[in-house]
Amino acid sequence: MQAFFQRELRKRDQDALSTILNSESGRWFLMRLLDKTKINIDSFTGNSQTFYNEGMRKVGLLILDDIKSLGISGVELKQKAELEYIKTQIKAQEIAAEQLEGDDD
Repeated sequence: MQAFFQRELRKRDQDALSTILNSESGRWFLMRLLDKTKINIDSFTGNSQTFYNEGMRKVGLLILDDIKSLGISGVELKQKAELEYIKTQIKAQEIAAEQLEGDDD
Protein backbone atom coordinates (compact mmCIF):
# COMPACT_ATOMS: atom_id res chain seq x y z
CA MET A 1 0.00 0.00 0.00
CA GLN A 2 2.74 2.46 1.00
CA ALA A 3 4.79 1.70 -2.14
CA PHE A 4 1.73 2.28 -4.34
CA PHE A 5 1.08 5.59 -2.61
CA GLN A 6 4.69 6.71 -3.10
CA ARG A 7 4.62 5.75 -6.81
CA GLU A 8 1.35 7.63 -7.28
CA LEU A 9 2.75 10.74 -5.58
CA ARG A 10 5.88 10.57 -7.74
CA LYS A 11 3.82 10.21 -10.92
CA ARG A 12 1.58 13.14 -10.02
CA ASP A 13 4.63 15.27 -9.16
CA GLN A 14 6.24 14.43 -12.50
CA ASP A 15 3.02 15.15 -14.41
CA ALA A 16 2.66 18.51 -12.66
CA LEU A 17 6.29 19.46 -13.28
CA SER A 18 5.97 18.45 -16.92
CA THR A 19 2.89 20.67 -17.25
CA ILE A 20 4.80 23.59 -15.72
CA LEU A 21 7.79 23.09 -18.03
CA ASN A 22 5.59 22.84 -21.10
CA SER A 23 4.19 26.35 -20.69
CA GLU A 24 6.12 29.57 -21.15
CA SER A 25 4.70 31.11 -17.99
CA GLY A 26 5.45 27.92 -16.06
CA ARG A 27 9.06 27.95 -17.24
CA TRP A 28 9.34 31.62 -16.23
CA PHE A 29 7.96 30.87 -12.77
CA LEU A 30 10.31 27.93 -12.33
CA MET A 31 13.37 30.01 -13.26
CA ARG A 32 12.31 32.77 -10.84
CA LEU A 33 11.79 30.17 -8.13
CA LEU A 34 15.23 28.65 -8.74
CA ASP A 35 16.78 32.14 -8.65
CA LYS A 36 15.14 32.78 -5.29
CA THR A 37 16.69 29.60 -3.89
CA LYS A 38 20.11 31.00 -4.84
CA ILE A 39 21.39 27.64 -6.09
CA ASN A 40 24.22 29.29 -8.04
CA ILE A 41 25.43 31.58 -5.26
CA ASP A 42 27.92 30.85 -2.48
CA SER A 43 25.83 30.35 0.65
CA PHE A 44 28.59 30.67 3.25
CA THR A 45 28.32 33.81 5.39
CA GLY A 46 30.40 32.89 8.42
CA ASN A 47 27.38 32.99 10.71
CA SER A 48 24.04 31.25 11.19
CA GLN A 49 22.66 32.84 8.00
CA THR A 50 24.58 30.07 6.20
CA PHE A 51 22.11 27.47 7.55
CA TYR A 52 19.17 29.41 6.13
CA ASN A 53 20.93 29.92 2.79
CA GLU A 54 21.78 26.22 2.56
CA GLY A 55 18.16 25.32 3.28
CA MET A 56 16.98 27.56 0.45
CA ARG A 57 19.64 26.13 -1.84
CA LYS A 58 18.62 22.57 -0.95
CA VAL A 59 15.06 23.29 -2.11
CA GLY A 60 16.42 24.45 -5.47
CA LEU A 61 18.57 21.34 -5.77
CA LEU A 62 15.56 19.12 -5.04
CA ILE A 63 13.62 20.87 -7.81
CA LEU A 64 16.53 20.30 -10.20
CA ASP A 65 16.56 16.61 -9.24
CA ASP A 66 12.83 16.42 -10.00
CA ILE A 67 13.45 17.98 -13.41
CA LYS A 68 16.22 15.46 -14.12
CA SER A 69 13.85 12.64 -13.18
CA LEU A 70 11.78 13.59 -16.25
CA GLY A 71 14.66 12.40 -18.42
CA ILE A 72 15.99 14.08 -21.53
CA SER A 73 12.75 15.97 -22.18
CA GLY A 74 12.91 17.52 -18.70
CA VAL A 75 16.51 18.63 -19.21
CA GLU A 76 15.67 20.06 -22.65
CA LEU A 77 12.72 21.99 -21.24
CA LYS A 78 14.89 23.31 -18.40
CA GLN A 79 17.45 24.50 -20.95
CA LYS A 80 14.65 26.16 -22.91
CA ALA A 81 13.50 27.87 -19.71
CA GLU A 82 17.03 29.08 -19.00
CA LEU A 83 17.39 30.53 -22.51
CA GLU A 84 14.04 32.32 -22.26
CA TYR A 85 15.00 33.67 -18.85
CA ILE A 86 18.37 34.94 -20.06
CA LYS A 87 16.77 36.61 -23.10
CA THR A 88 14.28 38.38 -20.83
CA GLN A 89 17.09 39.57 -18.55
CA ILE A 90 19.07 40.89 -21.54
CA LYS A 91 16.01 42.70 -22.86
CA ALA A 92 15.38 44.27 -19.45
CA GLN A 93 19.01 45.44 -19.28
CA GLU A 94 18.73 46.98 -22.75
CA ILE A 95 15.55 48.82 -21.79
CA ALA A 96 17.19 50.09 -18.58
CA ALA A 97 20.24 51.27 -20.55
CA GLU A 98 18.01 53.09 -23.05
CA GLN A 99 16.18 54.82 -20.22
CA LEU A 100 19.48 55.91 -18.68
CA GLU A 101 20.59 57.31 -22.04
CA GLY A 102 17.29 59.17 -22.31
CA ASP A 103 17.82 60.67 -18.86
CA ASP A 104 21.20 62.04 -19.97
CA ASP A 105 19.65 64.04 -22.80
